[in-house]
This record gives sequence, structure tokens and C-alpha cells, in this order.
Amino acid sequence: MGNIKACDDMFFTITMAEVLEEQGHYEDALMIYKILVDTNPWDQSLGMRIDKLKSLAEKGRRRPQKQDTVA
Repeated sequence: MGNIKACDDMFFTITMAEVLEEQGHYEDALMIYKILVDTNPWDQSLGMRIDKLKSLAEKGRRRPQKQDTVA
């Protein structure tokens, strides 16, 4: 996972997850969405966001890191 832990002293909201997602912190956003879906299982949009982020996070892990070269 990313840098956010469930025990962190912060608010887990859709807005926070959206901000993290926009910044490219897909795994952190995914964790927040998973926490939210546990407390709001009837919210189908959370499930769709989770599926989307799982795909983005997986693509990010498979992408090789770009190495800087000095000429």
C-alpha cells in the first residue's frame, strides 16, 4: 500500500480520496475507498471507483521506473 494507514489521524472522505487520485496516489485513494465502502456498502459508486483504481494502481506497479541519465 501507500503512505496512508487506517490508524492515521485523518478524515477518510470521498473528497480526500479524489484529491489523492488526482495527484496520482492511487493506492492511498484505493485504501480510503475500501474503508468507505465498508461503512457505506449500498453506495455503488464506491465499488466502481475501487475497480477503476485497482486497474490504475496495477498499471503503475508494472510501469518501469524512468531513470535519469547525465550526458
